[in-house]
Amino acid sequence: MMPSRYFAAMPVLLSSAVVLLLFSPHAATSQPPACLVDEDFTTGRTAAQRPRDPGEFTAEGWRVRSLESQLKYNLGRHYRKGRVEIELKGPLRQKEKHTLFSAWNEEAASDGDRKTQGFFQLRLMENGMMLRLTYRPGGRSFEGTVAPMEWEDRWYRIEGAWDTAGGESMLWRDGVLVRKGSFNAPFEGFRWVFIGTDNYQGFASIPGMVYRKLKVCVTD
Repeated sequence: MMPSRYFAAMPVLLSSAVVLLLFSPHAATSQPPACLVDEDFTTGRTAAQRPRDPGEFTAEGWRVRSLESQLKYNLGRHYRKGRVEIELKGPLRQKEKHTLFSAWNEEAASDGDRKTQGFFQLRLMENGMMLRLTYRPGGRSFEGTVAPMEWEDRWYRIEGAWDTAGGESMLWRDGVLVRKGSFNAPFEGFRWVFIGTDNYQGFASIPGMVYRKLKVCVTD
């Protein structure tokens, strides 16, 4: 028969196990991000809308063929936290401003209603890159630029993360953090995303740019 002193210790041990289970970051209740967009483009198909020039599919991926080439996705509702991953190859050394990827709270994705507009842009400019974070009602935008940058004739993995709930948003190139910043006020997040270009201030797509392996994943 087990001595009584062991019975006294058992509740403490069991309680510790329960505490570890409930508060461990690896607890079974944790959920991975939901990837609402996951497209390779090499199959010659996309779930995106193509309201402007549709671009073209090649063996390498989706290719920009004009200044108007654009893919547009509707995420179904607004998300305050999300992440994008994409691989690109082409004329990445650009002096003028171009948007590689953007997310918007308004479908028009243009410089229209400054009372409600919010957007997240990963840009090329000044032979480098910019992270642009804008929420018009909150005041001044964040514009974080790193330029110039070295660009070779190869594939680059570009990643971005947005957080409109008060956290930091980020831009990476090949796994290296380029810039990070924050929106000027919390808001509802983004529903519409674009590659090629959006409709902001006449920004143009970059003919010859090739996109592949696009993922847009959300957590909130």
